[in-house]
Amino acid sequence: MLRRLLIAVLLLLVVAVVAADRVGAHVAAHVLAGKLESDEHLSSRPSVSIGGIPFLTQAFGGDYSDVSVTAHDYTTEDGVVIDTLSAHLHGVHIPFSKVIGGSVKKVPVNRVDGSATVTFADLSRYFAGRHVSVTLRKASSDSVEVTTKLSVGGHQRLVEGTATVAVSSDVVTLSVPSFAGRISHRSLSLAVPLRALPFRFRVTSIQVTDIGITGTGTAHHVTLGS
Repeated sequence: MLRRLLIAVLLLLVVAVVAADRVGAHVAAHVLAGKLESDEHLSSRPSVSIGGIPFLTQAFGGDYSDVSVTAHDYTTEDGVVIDTLSAHLHGVHIPFSKVIGGSVKKVPVNRVDGSATVTFADLSRYFAGRHVSVTLRKASSDSVEVTTKLSVGGHQRLVEGTATVAVSSDVVTLSVPSFAGRISHRSLSLAVPLRALPFRFRVTSIQVTDIGITGTGTAHHVTLGS
């Protein structure tokens, strides 16, 4: 009888510890989400998930090994709409007393692995605002099929070409060296600036997906909220 009672007590203690661990992780994630929404000028509160088990061990030490953040519909200073902005924060340093007290002012992070996805629809709207009408779709992992209108012999013609996609100095470039048909000598270059992104990472590589273009990059030893 006593043995059963001890087992029951131990099970209750385990459940209580696990529950406290998950509640603590939820509270910390909620506080951090509000902080990032404000400091990174996001359009809405991001979803935040704190990885690593147990959470309480990380909390008492003030160091979190892996924090995942996802935000949507962020507009850059240049007017580019980013559909999905994701960041993995590795080595986040926040004393738990400040989390509980809601007094987090700065968030030091050892490394940020970030990505930003711009859809083809948003890219078309961005270029339309710059008086360039284009329709875009995936050709391969590093190229895009571009449909646009060009003036040929005084008439507007719908033409198609394949653009290579590259990034340099925070600017993504879609370059069409030539178009199909009798206007193969015509070229087109479109630029998409991705400067000053949240979480301090800079885009250094690009991948074309079915829905748009995703840029990824890394930042080291950053302080969010500074």
